[in-house]
Amino acid sequence: MYNLEVVGNSLFDASDISMKKTLIRLRVIRIAAFVFAVALIPASCALGQSQWLAFRGDGGRGEAMKSKPPTEFDVPAGKNLAWKTATTGRGIGGPLVIGDLVVVTGCDGEDERDIHIEGFDAKSGKRLWIRSMRSTGRPYTHPTSANASPTPASDGQRIFALFSSCDLVCVDLQGRLQWFRGLAVDHPKAGNDISMSSSPVVADGVVVVQLENQGDSFAAGLDAETGETLWQMARDRQSNWATPLPITIGDGRPAFVLQDGGNLMIVDARTGKVEHDFAIKCDRTASASYAAPLIIVPGEETVALRTDSSGVEEVWRSNKLRPQRCSPVIADGKVYMGRGSVLIAGNLVDGEIAWQKRLPGVETVWATPVATGSGIYVFDANGKVALVRDDGDTAEVVSEPVVGESILASPAVVGDALFLRTERAVIKIADQSTEKS
Repeated sequence: MYNLEVVGNSLFDASDISMKKTLIRLRVIRIAAFVFAVALIPASCALGQSQWLAFRGDGGRGEAMKSKPPTEFDVPAGKNLAWKTATTGRGIGGPLVIGDLVVVTGCDGEDERDIHIEGFDAKSGKRLWIRSMRSTGRPYTHPTSANASPTPASDGQRIFALFSSCDLVCVDLQGRLQWFRGLAVDHPKAGNDISMSSSPVVADGVVVVQLENQGDSFAAGLDAETGETLWQMARDRQSNWATPLPITIGDGRPAFVLQDGGNLMIVDARTGKVEHDFAIKCDRTASASYAAPLIIVPGEETVALRTDSSGVEEVWRSNKLRPQRCSPVIADGKVYMGRGSVLIAGNLVDGEIAWQKRLPGVETVWATPVATGSGIYVFDANGKVALVRDDGDTAEVVSEPVVGESILASPAVVGDALFLRTERAVIKIADQSTEKS
């Protein structure tokens, strides 16, 4: 048994279908640098120190404890609303923030076959560019979902956008197309009628997608620069919406966690070789989170796995600390889980419940909460928000901000600002007494 000590967020051991077939059969479409993005962006997009490059941010933890967004805001009333910009089509994937660039995906047209990636100026909300394409796979989804349901990912140089149609698009920070993969070309039965909502992730030059369904079910690692397939593996034929998780194992080698309803697998980033396999009944919606060296795995029971040079070992499990739909959040030695109108906090060291708090006005939560220096923001699907302060053994709802429209996407936090993606808009929340943009 390990003697675990919390240090920050880490633990240490103290002891177109209309396209010609000849075109879409191409495994990779490489695009020359002269391809024109629909609008102009400055030649360089300098990366700031604070970024949000994937679903739930770094490590999938959903935290930005050094950031202090406004504790009160009201989008319809304009209170602490820096800007709000309509997007092309609808989407429920979260935003990315890459320096001064905010990125979201969208979809519209017949059966939502038209797919879009859009870049906005983080200071003004002005649209800088849009890249539009046509789906090659099945775009059909449940009305509450969308073809643009996965959150994109970035390595700081490129943007990787996956759509429910199994189309994976790579653009640079100016919106210029780098490569495109119609993954349904080789997997024509891939898809489900709710949506393929698992988000892509990137680490060590590898983009990983997990496209699990009742038909052609698979996971794959693709070269981030070229889009070529590095590895691929068949997966169980059942719908799974969980997102892969980048971690490090052993001597610091990059790896990815893949979870489904029956097991958790850790694979080498570059080769896809299975390094560890655990018979854990994982959640098929809520995704695992990582606070080195711990992996927090939601499921019938939440399981904490420790990774180190000797391997991977279970540290604790809890049948009380479990989420309903949204993924675990890890911050300041706590694990936060949302279950409908209740937010639960557990200790990262042992999984013991610290407190439970019922949230007024919150009923249905799909967006993963985000923990910040201002508190924990919980977003109800209908646009109500609860801001919760963790007082150690207890918690208090300190404010009830208002978005005022449907929000299913998990937010991004950069600096002292919140970036929200509602169904048809992208929004920046920032203190308007100090920020005028």
